Amino acid sequence: MPPLIYPTESNILLRLAFQLHKELGCGFKEKVYQDAFEVLLQENNIPYEREKHLTIMFHGVTLAHDYYYDFLCFNKIGVEIKAFPEITGEFESQIINYIHIGNHRLGVILNFGTKSLEYHFYPNKDYRANKFFNSSIPDKTEPDLVVINNEQDEGVL
Repeated sequence: MPPLIYPTESNILLRLAFQLHKELGCGFKEKVYQDAFEVLLQENNIPYEREKHLTIMFHGVTLAHDYYYDFLCFNKIGVEIKAFPEITGEFESQIINYIHIGNHRLGVILNFGTKSLEYHFYPNKDYRANKFFNSSIPDKTEPDLVVINNEQDEGVL
């Protein structure tokens, strides 16, 4: 199996998420976890943008509806924070759409709404400069992509 894309950065984000879940547990609203995750990003000097704005271009026109990642970390990994009993198809569609719109290679959902941290990585299998989206020219040197779905597996860090 090919290696996880951006393994170093992905493991850093997971380490912070596990730390956050260990310290706060579950039961808070998403905004609390977003605020706390931002504190950990700052404390660890991780480059990020909170509520990264994404727009869609269609036939040369910027569409009226736009989107926001909770975080764009390392300028290449889209992060969505959730606090629900499970990761739903709706949440998966959301992050998949975001990584397509932003033309980023990897997205992750971090779900703090369960007894154990739940996280899923989503590769952008169509990562390319796309005429429908505001995007940059892709870096062709990146490794192949794999999907990692896991629930509370601290042994991977």
